[in-house]
Amino acid sequence: MTQSNLDEIGLALEMAKEAARMCRSLTGRPLGITGEVAEFEAARLLDLELADVRQAGHDAVRHDGGNRVRIQIKGRRIAGDPKPGQRIGGIRFNHDWDRVLIVILD
Repeated sequence: MTQSNLDEIGLALEMAKEAARMCRSLTGRPLGITGEVAEFEAARLLDLELADVRQAGHDAVRHDGGNRVRIQIKGRRIAGDPKPGQRIGGIRFNHDWDRVLIVILD
């Protein structure tokens, strides 16, 4: 992915996050984009390659030396007054992956 593409995706996600904030303030319900935002931010900050959409088992790949490390990414938004017992998505054990990364968003 080129820097130009990353910039465009970042801008689109900023607009989506603003829409999510507006929906939450109007309805009290989340828009449901946390996973996508977490995947993009993890890839951007950690220099990961995002996997194809709906890839079984992993969301991104890191090339480490000659190794290809498959990473399952889980995201959770915690802001304001976090409630006890907030959960993240389940870790899928029935597909191949090497690491799990948990992204906490505020």
